[in-house]
Amino acid sequence: MILDLQSKGRKTLEKQLEKQLLLAKSQIAEQQRQIGLLEKIVRQELKTHRSFCLLPPPELRMHVGRVSDAANFWGQGMGSAKRVTDVFGQDPGGLVLDWGCGSGRTLNWLYGQGTWLRNYRGCDVDGEAISWLQAQGVKSVTTCGDMPPLPYTASKFVGLFCFSVLTHIHPLNHRAWYEEIHRVLKPGGKAYVTVTSDAAIVGRKTITADDEAKYRESGWFYGERPGHYKDAVAVTRTFSLEATRGLFEVVRYSERGYHLMDDMILRKL
Repeated sequence: MILDLQSKGRKTLEKQLEKQLLLAKSQIAEQQRQIGLLEKIVRQELKTHRSFCLLPPPELRMHVGRVSDAANFWGQGMGSAKRVTDVFGQDPGGLVLDWGCGSGRTLNWLYGQGTWLRNYRGCDVDGEAISWLQAQGVKSVTTCGDMPPLPYTASKFVGLFCFSVLTHIHPLNHRAWYEEIHRVLKPGGKAYVTVTSDAAIVGRKTITADDEAKYRESGWFYGERPGHYKDAVAVTRTFSLEATRGLFEVVRYSERGYHLMDDMILRKL
């Protein structure tokens, strides 16, 4: 009798778990359907209000993020484009370089605004991303090297921005890159730059006590990571200010000003 009751109880529990599993699967399927629908809506919105809609293949999206879903690609781009227009305005008054443009994450949301269609220029070390953009009809982008110089003449741009570029370049090369940014900017030109700093070091499980101690002592951390330009870099505020010394006026330095990254607005001296 006891075994019979236990058997019935187990069967009842199994049925309940099976129903819950089916419900969960149904809810996931519905969420996926809604996500797919939202992606279609965004595509249509981009087509309606801009000259094109850019969504690179998943492998290219992974070059500029940790996940490949379209929502993340578009959402990150919308946020970075908002920051760009906050700094440079709807009409930047001349050419502005997107150093590290990738496959157009920020570009997507700039082309329909103000004079950005004619004033935008982009470059990246990712030849695949640049080739893909050019195949979509974007002619204002080109490849660049992972060390200076950039493929532009001196004093060409009124502005330059880079999201999470110096965050993957060895800190000992930062000064050379600030000098190169200085070279391609017109006198008085502005640069918007993001860097990883204390937030990438303090309390992180992947950072050892020795790593943190060296970071505090030297002002920087560098760690090799697998993937497409995924090496981890962190620099202290003091390190970045010293790297820009004599080249730029630091108009603003904000800790965690852009997500977990610090950001700077620099003006060429």
